[in-house]
Amino acid sequence: MSASHRRRRSVRLLTAALIVTLSLEAGALAASAAPAAGLTAPAASPLAASADSAAAAPTSAGPKDAKEVEAFLDAFFAQASVKAKASGAAVSIVKDGKLLASKGYGIADKATNTKVDPEKTVFRIASVSKIFTATAVMQLVEQGKISLQDNIEKHLGGYKVVNPFGKPVTIEMLLTHTTGFEVREPTADNILRDPTVKPRTLEEQVKLVFPPVVREPGTSYMYDNFASSLQGYIVEKVSGEPFETYMQRHIFKPLGMTSSSFVQPKELEERLASAYDAEGKQLPLLYLSPREIPEGSMLSTASDMCKFMNAFLTSGKAPDGTVILTPASIQAMSVYRSSIHKQVPDTTYGFEAPSVPGGTNGQHVIVKGGDIDGFSSLVWLLPDQKTGVFITYNANGDIRDDLYKAFMDHYFAGAKDTYGVTGFKPQSASALGKFEGIYTDLRIGALLTHVKVAGDGTLAVKDAIGGKQTLKQVDELLFLDEKGVPMAFKLGADGQVTYAKYNNFGSYMTKLPESSGYSDVPAGHPYAEPILALQSLGQWENGSSFNPTASVSRAEFVHAVMKRFTLPPSANASIFADTAGNPYEAEIQGAAELGLVTGNSLKQFEPERAIKREEAAVIVSRLLELSGYKEPGDAAIKLAPDTGKWAVEAIRRTIQLGLHGPEVTTENGVYQFNAKRALNRQELAAILYTLLLA
Repeated sequence: MSASHRRRRSVRLLTAALIVTLSLEAGALAASAAPAAGLTAPAASPLAASADSAAAAPTSAGPKDAKEVEAFLDAFFAQASVKAKASGAAVSIVKDGKLLASKGYGIADKATNTKVDPEKTVFRIASVSKIFTATAVMQLVEQGKISLQDNIEKHLGGYKVVNPFGKPVTIEMLLTHTTGFEVREPTADNILRDPTVKPRTLEEQVKLVFPPVVREPGTSYMYDNFASSLQGYIVEKVSGEPFETYMQRHIFKPLGMTSSSFVQPKELEERLASAYDAEGKQLPLLYLSPREIPEGSMLSTASDMCKFMNAFLTSGKAPDGTVILTPASIQAMSVYRSSIHKQVPDTTYGFEAPSVPGGTNGQHVIVKGGDIDGFSSLVWLLPDQKTGVFITYNANGDIRDDLYKAFMDHYFAGAKDTYGVTGFKPQSASALGKFEGIYTDLRIGALLTHVKVAGDGTLAVKDAIGGKQTLKQVDELLFLDEKGVPMAFKLGADGQVTYAKYNNFGSYMTKLPESSGYSDVPAGHPYAEPILALQSLGQWENGSSFNPTASVSRAEFVHAVMKRFTLPPSANASIFADTAGNPYEAEIQGAAELGLVTGNSLKQFEPERAIKREEAAVIVSRLLELSGYKEPGDAAIKLAPDTGKWAVEAIRRTIQLGLHGPEVTTENGVYQFNAKRALNRQELAAILYTLLLA
């Protein structure tokens, strides 16, 4: 792995994972593959001996023959690279109302050596749950009990939404995740380890965390767990049935989905696959609060998912004739309703655009993925081809992306996705100036993207996911990077750029206002970019001066890190004898509980003492480890002799990943980190900024 790739990966983990370290949605935490005994294809598979044979004879006709589909799957799951990523998986494929394949691969539980059975092995399908919740909403729309254009307040029993805009949040906006709600993610409070603890009710949970509207409703897309939770609550209120009861009576039972539930009945729990972390260690069984979480608590099997896919892709009817969805509702859920650009769609009613840019091969594809601690899933449908695929496995990782790309290239080879307008004439550098600036992700506020004009028709873009890229203009508000990934912009009524969408396909970015600046940070200041960018983000208070060379105390450093990555302060009593009365006492205690800081032998934290650069590097290194980054620092990095042995590894990591400013220099092959010197404010800005925007 190259240094640049390591750097991007570490920061991606921080920005996309640290903020939800304690979150129910834990997919971003799983960047490393489990090395344990992995998936195995049946020995009799005719393609099992060749990992590449599944892609040897692509076809553009789509899957048709069950034996050929089974051979394709066996070859895919025989690959060592796939087997290393999870111990067990289940997959199902349907077309034209027929089951082409439903197979299990590998081990559901290592302790008992139980093999994955597509009919019996239960998996947590996490956010794939959302399409079932959306289905329930559409059923109520069909019955005339709610309207897509209803103000949600009509169905909240008198609850008033905090909304400063003159435009209400509607049912349709809940389905398309365009509500404008402030971010609300599941937290550690939603996970119970003790089954005897009474969980909250769905109504209690919704009212406890109900967010205000912070953007004009209907104008921006942000993946919104709360929007789906609220859909479930409205289903409960309007139908008069508990959410789980409604789902069983009106969706699962008619379809014959006997191994599916939004709660965790004992019978399904006993068949639940064991979950494993990135190192292949079994994760403890968890329970959820509320018991039913409309956005992500569903349990199911590959066989059950076939029944839903077939109904959705054909008549909308269950085997017993029950209409699950009318053709009009299926169409509404199959067509993109929100798009930042006509070639860069966001959502349908319940589904999303694929996260693999350019990977539809000219087909109309809708998807829904899900991640929860130790489980990942994906369903993708091709409505025009009446074809559906579902995969689930007992680890977090990207097997689903691997299968999606292999499947699409094998069965729908030929047409490739294209972006832009034929014959489009790129604009001049001066005309592109409106795109310049710093953008912050609506859902993950710490994820920054820096955009500069590189020349006529080109932008220089830098972020934590893709690194540095040069993008070429292919339409008025659409650019394409060197890897073929699109970046689209949206203008407001005043013609100014308001939103953009690039590497994170789960939400838009908003353009930050320009920094007001500081009198002692002039243009050309070596630390101007990080200081002013963080001022725009609200990290620093506005004022006439910044005092860039002023020392940073240990308490101030902890506060800056906790604030920037929205890490939670602690309500517990401090373990340190000298932090009482400090304004950052709760954050220091929170950092201690996360393992970021420790005290001295006298149980003192020394909050007012200036933090040494080597101490700051150690905290940053622990932050990386908390995010899942375990790689050691490069032993070839030679450090000046003033470095304490206890900090060598941390400083090497910091240098290797470029998490510093221009103060770090080399002389005769030796890095001058100035480990014992006090960290100053401009250097703190550089650390935070490079963590955000590598």
